Order: sequence, then structure tokens, then C-alpha cells
Amino acid sequence: MQKYINFIDRFKYPIIIGITIIVALLSLSLKNLAFEGSYKIWFDKDSKIIKDYEAFRSRFSGDDTFIVAFKDEHGIFRQKAVSTILHLTKEFQKIEGVHKVESLSNYQYISSEDDDIIVEDFLYGDENLSQKRALALKDNLILNQLLSTDGKTTMIALSLNENIGSNEAVNIAVFHQLQSLLKAEMKQSGYKFYLTGIPAVTASLVTISQGDAMVLMPLAVVVVVLFLFLIFRSILGILIPSVVIVFTFLTVLSIQILLGYKLNNFTVNIPSFITAIAIADAMHLYLAWIYYKLGGKNTKDALTTALHSNIIPMALTSFTTAVGFATLGLSTIEPISTLGIAITSGAILAFVLTMTIVPAILLTLKNDYKVAPIKIMNLTHIKGYGAFIKRNDKRIVFTFFIVIAFVSLGLFKLKVDSNSIKYFAKNTVVRSGADFVEKNLTGSMRYEIIVDAQKKEGVKNPKFLENVVVFENELKKHFPNVRFSTSLKDIVQRMQKVLNPDANSSLPQDKNLVAQYLLLYSMSLPQGMELNDKMDTQERYLRLTISTNIVDTSKDLAMIAWVKNYFKTKTPYSAEVQGQTAIFAYMQSSVTNTLIMSISLTLMIVTFSMLLIFKNLKMLWLFLLPNIAPIIIVGGIMGLLGVRVDIGIAVSAAVILGIAVDDSIHFFSKYYASIQVRGFEETIDYIISHSGNAMILTTLILSLTFALFGVSRFIPNVNFAIVTVSALNIALLLDLVLLPALLSLWSKRLPIKST
Repeated sequence: MQKYINFIDRFKYPIIIGITIIVALLSLSLKNLAFEGSYKIWFDKDSKIIKDYEAFRSRFSGDDTFIVAFKDEHGIFRQKAVSTILHLTKEFQKIEGVHKVESLSNYQYISSEDDDIIVEDFLYGDENLSQKRALALKDNLILNQLLSTDGKTTMIALSLNENIGSNEAVNIAVFHQLQSLLKAEMKQSGYKFYLTGIPAVTASLVTISQGDAMVLMPLAVVVVVLFLFLIFRSILGILIPSVVIVFTFLTVLSIQILLGYKLNNFTVNIPSFITAIAIADAMHLYLAWIYYKLGGKNTKDALTTALHSNIIPMALTSFTTAVGFATLGLSTIEPISTLGIAITSGAILAFVLTMTIVPAILLTLKNDYKVAPIKIMNLTHIKGYGAFIKRNDKRIVFTFFIVIAFVSLGLFKLKVDSNSIKYFAKNTVVRSGADFVEKNLTGSMRYEIIVDAQKKEGVKNPKFLENVVVFENELKKHFPNVRFSTSLKDIVQRMQKVLNPDANSSLPQDKNLVAQYLLLYSMSLPQGMELNDKMDTQERYLRLTISTNIVDTSKDLAMIAWVKNYFKTKTPYSAEVQGQTAIFAYMQSSVTNTLIMSISLTLMIVTFSMLLIFKNLKMLWLFLLPNIAPIIIVGGIMGLLGVRVDIGIAVSAAVILGIAVDDSIHFFSKYYASIQVRGFEETIDYIISHSGNAMILTTLILSLTFALFGVSRFIPNVNFAIVTVSALNIALLLDLVLLPALLSLWSKRLPIKST
């Protein structure tokens, strides 16, 4: 170690200048910083889910539809509300990228007059509105979709061009234009408008991630600087950890950009994650240096001793943190995978910087440089804590085990939920819009059921259409959360009712008659309102769109499985469920796999590593228990409270395990070194005096930094903050109380042998 310190001392200025220049050059790439929020970011390019969805888009016109809704307590069918609908429909049609606008005004109402079929706009603005209201409340294609059952709420749907609908830049542009138009209309009409829909989700993912970047990054810097100032009250105390933090996240972020990655709702948190992680090693080394300086050593000797006593635990903690995030790199959810790889490299880089630039900076100080003792939470000379633990070891262990056993029952109640609309805070535009639509009008989640008639022109077969009718009835009976459904068969039924009102069946019994109905209808449609979004060009596949309430994805997946099984077992046809809403539902298995895989792999690797380092199999459980217990406790409490596991919580599990072991490693490394020359009580006092400050302060700064995620409007970030902060503090409590108590009981049974 002395040779290494001498080397750093000899080249300290070239090291400081060289590293600074490298980081500065890499940081030039930050000018190309960009954000993304498309559905494609959640899966790798070879994902079957994405390939199937893209096939759906190429066959039909996609499902990129904005929803605008508003309510009039006096009823929609009065002049003010109708004028608003007419005006907005007209204005929305002018927006670049919008392919079709559907509202009460241009709903194609089918009627007949003198044996002629008439397909025309439902509202003009100067008609008998009472009569129109009566017609609308009896029309199953209007009710629970364009109009609420009480006639007070309506919506306007804007479908984007199929070739650009998945372009998030278009989504964002249209999203902002809609907000601008609705703001102006609100001033004029006084109505409050609500905006939601699939493209609004995509746009919100980008705008919220941009907002988080503008808020979380500066907040993290401010919090860290204030924290360091309160602890050390010196420029050096702020400079040492800050250099490691800033250099690490600038380097990692720059490399991400150079590799072609864009920021998303997870990777936008890279600086905050690195701030929390990078400070740990720097704090441990700096606090150890202060400890030995206060003990009378000069600057260089204090640094040598500090590095010698901390290099192994620092290396191990960096390794375990890297392992925790590296397991996330195996996730099939791309933002999680990218985040995992980025933070893994950050943990390693932070350790390298702590071992190079931090000693170099400290060695620029004079040997007689004076340091002041820490003003806050100074545990340097604690006495009697070991004796307290030894006296109460059985009570402590019993109490903790009772608590852990009780809350662990909640693990059996844990459920996973990856519903995309629940990713947003309730005060965001897209979430408040979805909640309003669901409460006042219809289901705000859309699924596309693609039914294969098995042969060309099969959708015109009356038997096929009859099967679809029966299916819809059964679907709504089994799943009450399905609020509305529509497909080509509704048009056929309407034509049958208008042209053959005395027919015994709601559907024609002749395939040619179905074809005639569709031809008559399509010829009467205005330009831009074709039928190619309801069936494919070969007329083999039927598109059935359903609107459902916001429910847990487990219920959505149950519905999807039921749909597929229904057509497979009860009809000669088959079906699949598509749409961007379905994509997020399908992602639930990936969330579950990420949770299980990351915890399992992290635990296995950390366990094996600790066994190799400490070489004591019998005591391995003492190391593992305080680090597994926080996950059990937090998970159990979540289960008891009914909190669902989302992406953010799935990420937190590996992070908790990877970081929580840091304090245990520092504790055990000091324990093994001290127990050979001291008694148990003196050993515990020594550990708390030597590492207590660092353990508590690093947990505090980790908690403060991760807590900042709680201000995000992206709910997985908020949940990550709550779970991670809770678990890390529980882990600290277990390391400072339960672990010494367990060691006390163990030492009474079997004294520790030297390793």
C-alpha cells in the first residue's frame, strides 16, 4: 500500500489534470442529449411482442388515438356544447399528422328514406337537438363511447396517420397542439377538457422524463452539497465526494450518448443513482482519513492507513453494488437493462476514481493540515454499546424475528401490476384524463382483438359474424370492466335494421347481402373514413376494439387468455389481442422475471463472493440474514397493504440487496480484524467508533438522494424511492442492532477462529 501511495504522491498533479481533461472531453457529447418514450423502448428489437404488434399495425391502421373529453352538467345536446364539438372537430382535423377525427358531429348515422340508404354526419348545429338526443341515447355505437348514458359527457377521438403514429416526435407535437387548442377553447366556452389516449401516454413519458431531468439532477447536486457542508463544514469535505460523483456521472452519461442511447424515464435517473452510489466509497475513505488525522497521523500516513484498512471493504462494496445493477442488465425490459449496465459501470468507475483522484487531491495538502471533528452524529469514541448488545442479545433477536415472521406473511399477497396508465401521477394530464373518461363515459384502456376468420373474405360470412356477436356478449358477462366494444359487425347490424326492419335476425343470413351492405355503407362515407381500419384488405381478419376500465394487469391478462381460449375451444376461428395497452400487459411477466432473476442472481453472487473472502461457511447466514430481511420486511408490508409490484419496485429489489450489503461488509471486515485481539464488547465498540459514522452517513445520503425520486410524476420512480429508502434504513438498523446481537449469541456458542 505504501508503494501505491508513493506512486500517487509522485504523479498527483498529472493524475488530477489527466482525469479532468478526459472527463471534459467525454462531456462534449452531452450536447447530443435526447429523450425517447416510444413503446419500442420497453423491448429489444427481436421481441416477438413487438413483431406481432408491428404486424397488427401493417394490417390495420394502428391504435394511436388521442381522446378529448368534456362534460356539460346541463347535457351535451344544447347549443353551447354542440358548437364546441363542431368547432373542436374542425380544428383537430387541421392538425398535421391527424388522419381521422371522430365525434358526435361527424359520427356516420345510418338511416333510410324512400328506400334510399342515408349515411350522414349526426350533428350539424342547427337541427332539433332534443330529437338528436333521443336518437343518440338509443344508438349502441354512440352510447358508452361518444356519449355517456346520462347524456352529459362526450369525447372526441383523433387517430394519427398509421405511418407516423408510432413516431414519438409526432405524438409530442400533436399533444402540445391539443393542449394549446383546449386551453383556448376552455377560456371561450368555460368547459374543462380532459386529454388521454395511447399517444398521450407516449408523449407524457418523454415530457415527464425531460421534466425529471430538469428537476432531479439539480436537486441531487443541491442536496449532496448541503449534506456535505452540514457534516464537514469545509470546502475539502464538499470537494472530495463531489469530484467522484460529478466525474462518474458525466463519464457514464457521455458514454451512453456516444453509444447511441437516449434518455428515458429510467435512464434519466442515472445521475441520481450515481450520486447515491459514488458517494459511498469517497465518504468511507474520507471519514477514515479524518479518523486517523484526528488520531495524530500526518496527511500521508493517515491516507495510507485509511486505504489499507478500507480498500478490501470498499472493493467488495463496489463489487456487490455493481453485481446488484448488473443483474438488471439481464432484464428483457430495455430501459431497466440499459440502466443496470450504466450503473454497473458507474459503480466500478466510482471505485477507480476513489482510489486515484481522491488520494491525489488529499496528497496535495500539507502534512500538518488540520481537520476538525465531525459535528453531526459523532460516534468516534463511543463506549458501552457492545456491553448493551451483549446484555440484551436474546431480547433483540427475539423481537426482530417476531416482526420479520409476522410481516413475511404479506409476501403471499404480493401481486405484480404493469398497467401503463398507472405509471403516471393522478395530477398528470394523461392520468387525470383517463380517470375522468372512466368515471363519466367509458373504459379508458383500449384493446384490439384480431379475429382470424381462417379464409379470404371470411369476415363477410354470417356465421362468423354471429360468432362475434355471441363472443362480445360472453366477454362482457365474464368481464364487467369491459365497457364498450365495436367492430364491423355493428355496421352490418345497423344496415340490416335500417334496410330490413322486419328481419328475424339482427344479421343478414346471406354472405352476398353482407357484402352489399358494406359496399353501400363505404360508398356513402366521406373521404378519410374508410373501412380499412376494421378489416384487412383480404377481408380475412376482423378488428374488434374494446374499451375497459383501469384494472391490474393480472386481470387484463386473464381476459386476454380467456379471449384466446374462447375462440380456440368454442369456435372454428382464432384470435389474438393486440394494441399498445396489451403490450404493457404482456410486460408483466418481464417485470416478474426481472424481480426474481435480479434478487436470485445478486444473492447467489454476493453469497459466493463473501464465502470466498471471509472463508467461514458456518457464519455465512449471519451475513445474509440482515441483508435479506429488509426485502422480506418491505415486501411483506407491501403485501399486507395491498401495494402492487411495478417496474420501479422490481428494480429496487436488486438495488436494495446490492447496496444494503455494503454496511454489512464494512461491519464484518472490522469484526474479523478486531475479534482476534479484543473481546466481543470492545470489538463492537471499535466497529461503531471506526465505521459507525460512515455507515450512518452514507445510508443517510443514499436515502436523501433516492428520496428525490419521490418528486417525480412517473409513479415507478416514486415507488422505487419509497421502497428503497425504507429498505436501506431497515438494513442499517439490522446491521447496527440485530447483527451485533446475533454475533453475541454466536460468540457464546463458538468463538471466532482466525482466518
